[in-house]
Amino acid sequence: MNVTEYKSTLDRAVRLAHEGHNYLAEEEYQNLFGPLKLTEEQDTLTRQYFESLNIKFGEWDGEEEIDLPLDTENGNYLKFYLEELRELPKYTEEQKKEIIHKAFKDDEEAKAALLKMYLTDVVDIAKLYVYHGMRLEDLIGEGNIGLMMAIDLLGTLDSEDEVDGLIGKTVMDAMDAAINRDNEERDRMDKVIEKITDIGKAAKELSEELRRDVTPEELVEENSQFTLEDVIEAIRLTGNHIEGLSGRHIIE
Repeated sequence: MNVTEYKSTLDRAVRLAHEGHNYLAEEEYQNLFGPLKLTEEQDTLTRQYFESLNIKFGEWDGEEEIDLPLDTENGNYLKFYLEELRELPKYTEEQKKEIIHKAFKDDEEAKAALLKMYLTDVVDIAKLYVYHGMRLEDLIGEGNIGLMMAIDLLGTLDSEDEVDGLIGKTVMDAMDAAINRDNEERDRMDKVIEKITDIGKAAKELSEELRRDVTPEELVEENSQFTLEDVIEAIRLTGNHIEGLSGRHIIE
């Protein structure tokens, strides 16, 4: 299996599921992953991945609410924000169409009303993404940025009928990008922690062998998998708390 193609297909499937309120039809799954000819084990792991994101197979019935794993430390802030949203004006479908029509015509007052009108939609979309590991508050913040960007892009549309689709797409794009950045940062930190752990293990072993603390230069000379920059960075990140490694002069 081509890993790059699989990852790309997985990303498309997750986005499709989010667009379907965290539901993915079995037919859609087969259309996407069928050409990859997954083994039974690969198919099982893929479906387990969807399950971890609270994505279900089937069709959304339009009623089910998502049970959110709220961050208790920030729950009060989120509760306050959601209560504020409930105080926003409620519009009929005709009023919504009128606001969209005026905003599409570059009416600034209508654009401001349009932004407020879609704030609750941003929260609903964020709920679909929360199982990716980011806090709901952060997802809402990213989505609101996407909402503002979408409103700035209204002039690029051919028809006001495209406004709703543009806003939904841009909000989801913003959340996708935020999650990708978050995942990349987590991967980077995981690699940093792994390297610090390896350096710590090697320093302890060499220190025990020499019966004294070793210098970064000695450690690098004895272990070619580390560079001097790696060791110095590890010393700084740990505040010189690597057993058997002398680096006080580096952080002073």
